[in-house]
Amino acid sequence: MSEAPEGSADGPPPPMSKPRLETFSDGVFAIAITLLVLTIAQPSDFHRLAHQLASRWPSLAAYVVSFAVIGIMWLNHHTVFANLARVDRPFFFLNLALLATVAFLPYPTGVFGTALGRGEDTRVAAVFYSATMLVNAVCWAGLWVYASSGRRLLVAGFPEPRRSTVLFTAGVGVYAVALGIAFLNAYACLAFHAALAVYYALDPLARVRSAAPRLPSSPEPSD
Repeated sequence: MSEAPEGSADGPPPPMSKPRLETFSDGVFAIAITLLVLTIAQPSDFHRLAHQLASRWPSLAAYVVSFAVIGIMWLNHHTVFANLARVDRPFFFLNLALLATVAFLPYPTGVFGTALGRGEDTRVAAVFYSATMLVNAVCWAGLWVYASSGRRLLVAGFPEPRRSTVLFTAGVGVYAVALGIAFLNAYACLAFHAALAVYYALDPLARVRSAAPRLPSSPEPSD
């Protein structure tokens, strides 16, 4: 009797494609970072253009911070995928949740920048922005905990994932601190998010891997 073709009703489902998932994710990151520029309002009075442009500095500041945040998240997302041997369906949905927060980020960025520019309800806007980033941090933690638990999806040579798991889960607490700062001062909140972007730009996951002793890779099967 011949074997059922791959992906048929009688055969095992085909494995999830890691390159396709990464390409899809890259597209979401690219669209989200591009949409950020739309959060800066066009001048409404060109007779006072210099004043109009200068008055939009809070929106420009929010744009710069969020642009850096999304760009650095894309870089770290690439680092995560580089340490995965494969992906599966639950990982796909966790990644989809993460991408939903990335695609949503231009909206609270626009709200935050506009509120700072007008000086109206800046606390609410800062809380809204920080809450979005907190949910994003939870999604990052969930993604990594699932992938690294029992070394489920990790490449064979990745070191003991305990330190990296602490790194991802601690991010939730750090962004909870950002949410607390949002209740105190909106400008300090934006500066804190900028500082976090600088920290994550240093690629902490790669540094954890390089500092830890490597596990031996699985031997190649002999012919």
